[in-house]
Amino acid sequence: MKIIIIGAGVGGLATYHAIRKHLPSATVEIYDAHPSPLQSDKIIGGGISVGPNGQRTMATIAPSALSSIRDHGFEFSTFAFTNQDGKLLGEFPFGSKERYKYGQIMTTRSMVNKALLLEDGEMDGKVHWNLKVTRVWETDDAAWAQFEDGTAQKCDLLIGADGARSQTRNALFGEEYKPYYNGLTGLGGFIPLSCFTPFTRDALQNATTGSIAMGRVGGFGYSLLEPLNSSTQKLNWFSHAEIDEVLPSDTPRIDLMPLLMDRHGSWKSKYDDPNDPEKTLFRQIITIACEGKEDNNWLLLPRFYTPLLPHWTSIHGLSKEGSESKIQTSQGGGRIMLVGDSAHAMPPEGAQGVSCAVEDGLTLALLLKHYLPQDSSESQQDEAIAKAAKSYEDIRMPRVNKILVTAKGKADRKRQIGWLQDKIREISVWVISWIPESFMHDEIFGYDVEVHVAKYLGVSQDSL
Repeated sequence: MKIIIIGAGVGGLATYHAIRKHLPSATVEIYDAHPSPLQSDKIIGGGISVGPNGQRTMATIAPSALSSIRDHGFEFSTFAFTNQDGKLLGEFPFGSKERYKYGQIMTTRSMVNKALLLEDGEMDGKVHWNLKVTRVWETDDAAWAQFEDGTAQKCDLLIGADGARSQTRNALFGEEYKPYYNGLTGLGGFIPLSCFTPFTRDALQNATTGSIAMGRVGGFGYSLLEPLNSSTQKLNWFSHAEIDEVLPSDTPRIDLMPLLMDRHGSWKSKYDDPNDPEKTLFRQIITIACEGKEDNNWLLLPRFYTPLLPHWTSIHGLSKEGSESKIQTSQGGGRIMLVGDSAHAMPPEGAQGVSCAVEDGLTLALLLKHYLPQDSSESQQDEAIAKAAKSYEDIRMPRVNKILVTAKGKADRKRQIGWLQDKIREISVWVISWIPESFMHDEIFGYDVEVHVAKYLGVSQDSL
């Protein structure tokens, strides 16, 4: 069986490792439109958190990658919420190791991506880099990918892990579910602690939680990025602003300094330098990020989301405009499937983008293993792929869509609000902070892919 994965980001690489574990006889090829991150200093995305459920999944398919992520990331179990005056509103449990075996890990998307590439010593050489897919389609007996250089590859199964602007998704829907800008632009970056005043640096060095300050204009979050007392410790900061149009990626950071200062320059925190009232934490972050020369200090990330998709595979048919498929019937064979952001571009408020992507990959691999008999005939293989496609949607879509809707709701509540709404929110945060962690997070953080796949299939977990 030949499988092609489009996209060598987190979702694509996690799916590769899952398939290599559970279908070792399959031939798997990965194509990516960009150069290898191992051969480039370019930053891939911003700071991300990897939840207990994502780590649990990764432990089964890429244990060395998980060890590397944990060794280099900042582990924490609570998020502290304050108002813009620095008053603590409450501390939220956010995945305790005692309950879920793994605590929350804050790291960078680049770190996760590189760790997955290094899981297999020859992984980087196995990826076809700098080869952009321009079209994907399905025939009666195969799936196809055409590339920018005019070449095309045929396979039994094509998995789209090519992000929010997925060409693979276009094969299913054309432009109907293309990503849209939601009016919020993320601002953030990574600042070495050495850039702060001695008081602020020393105070941050001992921080044990992530922090989010909230005000009428939105939120401003920050956390460490590496293990406590790391000599190269950095602060991950993130904010957002309501901006009508998508800003060019090369917008000078200094041009946005007035916007950030107007929104957050007067905010207070317990990390403010008492010896210099002008050196509050927020003013230091904004000044260092906007005036500094380090590229890592600054990331401009317009938020593009995709609407909830009605399906994630081609068993429901293909878009004639998007795929130019040669299939004449309305029903496809399920030979094209989506994982990760190509199926569900997750807002950062969900803190589940990476975790859901690796869950997708393992779920799909386990289903393919279950339905594909050894030494299967071509007709048996076709039937197995179609069954796996349906089961994949049955298992994954209800879970991910629920997380996605909740996350989008949280994002919408980050827009500018009035004084009364702000006070009501502060009271709500205090009340919610007393809710037991089990009630808040078991459904998300306690999720085990193997348990749910086994339950769906009606088999024992040991038989997977």
